[in-house]
Amino acid sequence: MKYIIFVLTILIFASCGSSVTADDTNTEVIDSTYCECSELTFDQPYNHFWRFERRKGFTGVCEEFYPDGKLKMTKPFQEGKIHGKLIMYYDNGQIEDQKEFDMNFQVGEQFTYTKKGELKYHARYKRGTLDTIFVNRPDLLNEEPFGSN
Repeated sequence: MKYIIFVLTILIFASCGSSVTADDTNTEVIDSTYCECSELTFDQPYNHFWRFERRKGFTGVCEEFYPDGKLKMTKPFQEGKIHGKLIMYYDNGQIEDQKEFDMNFQVGEQFTYTKKGELKYHARYKRGTLDTIFVNRPDLLNEEPFGSN
């Protein structure tokens, strides 16, 4: 009797460990280098953004979208830090803001445009500090008053 229970136990464990491939299930493979920005969590003690493991910062690109599905922002990450070119878009598809980051520090040039594509702000940053302003036009409006074109 003990032998039969032992054999049944072995068969049960063996069947639980049978090889099931991704093709045998309806499980989607998760792309760990792309996500929506709302899926990321900022961890203050680690000073980074993470998605699956708290201690492992996210590396990849996250995106945000407008309610109609149009792209609102792309934000690149390396080891949980913003790293690369962050681009924000108006709902009409025009670039609103373009900034460069190096491990959470803003670096390089920043360009800010109106909804019509006019350059509103252009500056250079070094390690998170404003270095030089080339263009600063706060008088330019993002939208025309009263909806005129």
